[in-house]
Amino acid sequence: MVRKNIRFFDMFSGIGGFREGLNRAGGFSCVGHCEIDKYADRSYRAIFNTEGEWFCNDAKKIRPEELPEFDLLCGGFPCQAFSVAGKRQGFEDARGTLFFEIARLVKARRPPYLLLENVPGLLSHNKGATFNTILYTLYELGYHVEWQVLNSKDFGVPQSRKRVYLIGYLDERCAGKILPFTGANKKALVQIVPGCQGSRVYSKDGLSCTITSTAGGMGGKTGLYDVGVPIKENTKKGYKMAYEGDSIDLGYAGMNTRRGRVGHQVAHTLTTGSTQGTVHFVDLDSRLRVTEVARCITTRQNSLSDKHLGERSGALEEEGPRAVLTPERKNIRQQGRRMKAPEEEMFTLTAQDRHGVCYEGRIRRLTPRECLRLQGYYEEQIDKILELNSDAQAYKQAGNGVTVNVIEAIGRRLFQVHSGIHILQ
Repeated sequence: MVRKNIRFFDMFSGIGGFREGLNRAGGFSCVGHCEIDKYADRSYRAIFNTEGEWFCNDAKKIRPEELPEFDLLCGGFPCQAFSVAGKRQGFEDARGTLFFEIARLVKARRPPYLLLENVPGLLSHNKGATFNTILYTLYELGYHVEWQVLNSKDFGVPQSRKRVYLIGYLDERCAGKILPFTGANKKALVQIVPGCQGSRVYSKDGLSCTITSTAGGMGGKTGLYDVGVPIKENTKKGYKMAYEGDSIDLGYAGMNTRRGRVGHQVAHTLTTGSTQGTVHFVDLDSRLRVTEVARCITTRQNSLSDKHLGERSGALEEEGPRAVLTPERKNIRQQGRRMKAPEEEMFTLTAQDRHGVCYEGRIRRLTPRECLRLQGYYEEQIDKILELNSDAQAYKQAGNGVTVNVIEAIGRRLFQVHSGIHILQ
């Protein structure tokens, strides 16, 4: 039997993260969208062909009887009223009440599926009473609801962005088949190089043993982990993986201690086609720590300072990492700290010396293009967005959006479940 296409209405559409994710998942078609921000809507129309589709610029003005037929209502209803970074006024904030506009349309049209997104703060707002109101409202409308907090970094983009996703459905056969995603729960350790503790090497894809206060000894009873450094050789050279036409370099440093050789992942780096050298993610707070993935992209990305620790990333530009010998020694002399030029090989590893990598670069904010890449958009889509918008608008649109990759993963499951139910019918 031919699989039935899922028609969806894109509510609070922004620049189209839901639409792009569902397009990539396959089996979905958009019948219309709603967006009040004229700049975001202009970007949306530049990315997608919306000719002949239904549109309204204000959710409060939608008349349900005028909407075309649809099977799925999706959208990230405004989250500022529930975010820990805001005042958390919830339903007392006009933006928080926009959830009831969703409920109004759902009551009138009763689509088989709902896909909603918001910040994790929604779960704890007003000691859980706000989320309870949302669940009870949907329950009264006849929907079964499942939800899960998912992090964008688990779906192929180097950005730590936690959001709560809600799936609502009328058919009980959907239960447990779309959410939860269990991939975030790492599988058991896989030993790839056998041997005694301190020598054996485990795959990095798994949970380590519990570290105790009495561990001590070789490897702290957790073993060593292969994080990209060749087993027989330590190197500081980067490894590359494809990322939508550009590349994300994985920089590594080799390190040796009395307790055994360790491969240490320094940071994910984001390299643009025009940038020379390497770009590392770095926390934009007083600690200025290099991080493996970007912090959550926000609408305030154009500022280098922020009161919320760990909320925003910048970039640390490098011409190349430098090998460092005994980094704790401040004096640069034969018996003190020693450094090599970028791209030179590491110092000879010994049991006595300590090795590290020095980053000599300048800290800058992430560019609008990099922020949009971290949300999963293709280069040609980013080109269209940047052509139409100022940097401030591009940052705002990236920060307000949903990560495309996460929606694609959910969409694939939703379509599989829908197709199976349709065939059974």
